[in-house]
Amino acid sequence: MLNTLEFILRILFFVLSIVWAGKIMILRTDKQIVINPLLIIISSLLVILPSSKEGIELLGVSVQNIKITLYCIYIVIIVLGIYSTNKKHGIF
Repeated sequence: MLNTLEFILRILFFVLSIVWAGKIMILRTDKQIVINPLLIIISSLLVILPSSKEGIELLGVSVQNIKITLYCIYIVIIVLGIYSTNKKHGIF
């Protein structure tokens, strides 16, 4: 079940990354200065972590659970970023 969840989150990660890249090219806002480094850090952590199929644990937590958590945080940050950069909803 976690493999399916991770696969779905990978697809969302890819789609939302493309949407966010489009937002960066179209809009230039101060909010992106805060959001972009967070996204880069999370993406680099996802790249560095080993494959979740190996069953490796890091600090007592499985790598798969860490990856799922990072994907969820990434998705939440992008959704909030897209919402906040919208001209109608200036939440920040």
